[in-house]
Amino acid sequence: MNEIICINLGFVVPKNDLQEVEHTFKVHANWMKEFYSEYNNGKKYLISAYTSKAEELKDPTNPAKGETGKILFTLNEQFTSIESLERHNKYVKKNEYFSKFSEIKNKYATFRSANGKIIHLII
Repeated sequence: MNEIICINLGFVVPKNDLQEVEHTFKVHANWMKEFYSEYNNGKKYLISAYTSKAEELKDPTNPAKGETGKILFTLNEQFTSIESLERHNKYVKKNEYFSKFSEIKNKYATFRSANGKIIHLII
């Protein structure tokens, strides 16, 4: 049975709010690097984490149609177990930046999965 638990969040952000959102995600990434640094080799709690950024296209199957003027972000984190996710949530909420992160999530997140299970692992 697969124990891996995922957080996957999708955000649609107007370009005029890009700097604030990107900065907050960078602060979160820096916290993650530091918080999980002692476990990097053993992957005791965190398997992987990344944030992606892309221009939103009017038609993703035809980029020639242009962009919408908005930026798409995804935040993706894989934890070794539900206990690891619960541990993460306990500590991330103690950060000074977390209220800003929550504000951004409430304002721009269009997709929120905080307890996903991998059903098809390709690689």
